[in-house]
Amino acid sequence: MMKIIFLGTSASKPTSERNPSSIALQYNNGEFILFDCGEGTQRQMIKKVSPMKISKIFITHLHADHIIGLVGLIQSMKLNGRTQLLHIFIPKDTIEYMNQLFSIPYFSADFDILITEVFDEKIEFDSYWIRPFPVSHGVPAIGYVFGVNDSRGKFNKKLCDELGIKGEMFAILEKNREIEINGRRISIEEVTGKIKKGKKIVYTGDTEKLDSFPAEAYNCDILIHESTFISQEDKKETYHSTVKEACEVAKLLSAKKLILTHISQRYETSEVAEESKRYCENAIVAEDFMEIKI
Repeated sequence: MMKIIFLGTSASKPTSERNPSSIALQYNNGEFILFDCGEGTQRQMIKKVSPMKISKIFITHLHADHIIGLVGLIQSMKLNGRTQLLHIFIPKDTIEYMNQLFSIPYFSADFDILITEVFDEKIEFDSYWIRPFPVSHGVPAIGYVFGVNDSRGKFNKKLCDELGIKGEMFAILEKNREIEINGRRISIEEVTGKIKKGKKIVYTGDTEKLDSFPAEAYNCDILIHESTFISQEDKKETYHSTVKEACEVAKLLSAKKLILTHISQRYETSEVAEESKRYCENAIVAEDFMEIKI
């Protein structure tokens, strides 16, 4: 099981109801992955997310409302005695700005921080993968696809016993996908349960509407798309999206569920929800502390 926790859903600046951008993803093994870290993110984590369990932070771009919470979060990790490596991923060509952020007086960490620039190439981890992709926001900016590959079911112990599969034979099956017993070839699919379909989550960060995405983004389970504005008139020449445009992207990607975030302080949640229903039945307006289980 995975769980998405919305820590900040406001555009640009906080409101009485919404914090600046940040999303936590809790993965199966209890690991937390953070996407963006706006002002006050560590306070939003209280009772929801353990900072000590955050292994990776993926930053979409270096506007202050998406990164200014990093310094405070890292200092709290230090005060709590963290020793685990923290891996921070940022857009290509922004390392100089990140180094400037971390050069404020007396800032330090007693644990290793690895900062990696990414742009448009899939990154494989032990049990999941991340696909960064460029977006359009007027500064170096990227979105992310988080994916878990399909996995086979557990071995059917009763059937394996009947076929004589035991001991190191399981390792052979895992490696070769088949094994021969008494002249019969047995594939791993014959003795395992149904394949468990992997999950995909797409997070755009801040961007104006895109017309194309990497292949990995299509047919996603959840699309988290910024929807700063309701009308084109409000949007003007900014590098942001309207609710209608976010709904159009959801249809383009055949997303099973659309979650709208980065909401301008000028709108009430009900206004954004009403606008979304004009174009997309599967849309939800994100609220701070909202949780989605996958």
